[in-house]
Amino acid sequence: MSKKQPAPRFVVIEGTPAPDTPKEQVLKRVRAMPKPPFMLQCHRCGGRELIETKLGVLRGNGKNFKGTKALLCLSCLMGGERVVVG
Repeated sequence: MSKKQPAPRFVVIEGTPAPDTPKEQVLKRVRAMPKPPFMLQCHRCGGRELIETKLGVLRGNGKNFKGTKALLCLSCLMGGERVVVG
């Protein structure tokens, strides 16, 4: 006896492109600028200023330990968005 497969929960749809505003034109230009291959760059805004943060840090015996490091885009963070780079 074969079991009936459940219907998929998520369906991929084709999104609409971003509106062609002056801000979006600048962002496209910044993202397309040449950069060294080893330099990290935000995929959302094209910024290259990053902040290293640690998530889930524990404290014991007066020292911080463990935690997961993450690089956040400073420009996006100042705008209220948390964008992990790298």
